[in-house]
Amino acid sequence: MNPQVAPANSLDPGARERLEGRVWPAVIVGAGAAGLLAAIFAGRGGLAVLLLEAKRTPGAKIRVSGGGRCNLLPSEVELRDFHTHGSKHALRNALFSWPLDEVRAFFERELATPLVTEPTGKVFPASQDPRQVVAALLGECARVGVELAGGRRVIAVRRVEGVVPGGARFEVEIEDGRRVSCRRLVLATGGLSLPKTGSDGGGFELARSLGHSVPATYPALVPLLAADARWGELAGLSLRARLAVERQGRRIEEREGDLLFTHRGFSGPLALDLSHHFTEPGSAGTELVAHWLGERGPPWDLHLRRGGRKSAAGLLREELPRRLADLLIELAGVDPERRASELTRAERLRLVEVLERCKLALSGDEGYRTAEVTGGGVPLAELATRTLESLVAPGLYLAGEMVDATGRIGGYNFLWAWVSGRKVGLALAAAGGSPVP
Repeated sequence: MNPQVAPANSLDPGARERLEGRVWPAVIVGAGAAGLLAAIFAGRGGLAVLLLEAKRTPGAKIRVSGGGRCNLLPSEVELRDFHTHGSKHALRNALFSWPLDEVRAFFERELATPLVTEPTGKVFPASQDPRQVVAALLGECARVGVELAGGRRVIAVRRVEGVVPGGARFEVEIEDGRRVSCRRLVLATGGLSLPKTGSDGGGFELARSLGHSVPATYPALVPLLAADARWGELAGLSLRARLAVERQGRRIEEREGDLLFTHRGFSGPLALDLSHHFTEPGSAGTELVAHWLGERGPPWDLHLRRGGRKSAAGLLREELPRRLADLLIELAGVDPERRASELTRAERLRLVEVLERCKLALSGDEGYRTAEVTGGGVPLAELATRTLESLVAPGLYLAGEMVDATGRIGGYNFLWAWVSGRKVGLALAAAGGSPVP
């Protein structure tokens, strides 16, 4: 199967010239996951929708997600899978307004895109081809009459003052000089993560220009950099671990999973899921502590006590990869050839410390270039939870990465994009052509 990403005429910047000269009931800025869902559900409600996309080809992040296989959804979801600086109650109300099984049914039944669940709990298209997903979404947009204009980067949005014929409340300025008027406006431009897909954070500036506060954003689901270069010598090694995040002597979060060592530090699902604790504002003094092998490991103190004539290195290598075992012994300052029975109490306790409470000092992170999502965004407190309409600028809606809601790795951020996009689309359709207050 080799689906086309989109009909050529819907993406040609020279097509769809009817952008100006009318007041659109709704203009959606950003044809990513959230923007496409908003367009589909608004269009299904009979609303005329103009969908503006900065890139010539929409759905860039969909096409590169999941290692190019498109991790569409998780197989299970809990509130603890998401992080927000705002109200957890508000996030819960928004997130669970479209149950996970119904989201999956939307793709499988309504978009005819079969999905498969892998042992990791991640959900992918059965074809393993993200182009199929993008093509299905664009096909549905076309079916419900959405007008898509690619290569149209929005550089400014303004509220229209006074009574305007057609009920326009917003004017959208496109980079090519065009100006588009609309009654309702949706910002679904994504954040700053993976800039190669076109994400430049411009949507946050647009939201600010309309009166929203956007607290400092930060890279999330991002590899972390080790302060000690010796960890980089373990690059390519992956193993089970339990990581704890501690701040001022208090344990903030703890998770167990797969940790991957890179040439510069730490990655893999476990490190990525916890990375926001070290990149968000106010994270100074936060520590990352590792318990190697987690629940699957032996009781390390007892393991060392029963080691008898085996060397310290031999005992650790029985349970851990050789390179990691040797580094931990070095960090503990213990002779690797010393027999377990000859270890002093101080030596044994130092070994237990690096095995069960190994502090992984960090020097930073890899930044937005490799971050899978942008943390922070427009606060939930500035939006109506039921519709995601702005409480600051009536008639403005926000969805996806624009909003302060960040999920774990494994399809959770796409889930938020689908759910929030649908919520906005339904709200647009319900509002119809009625005037904005």
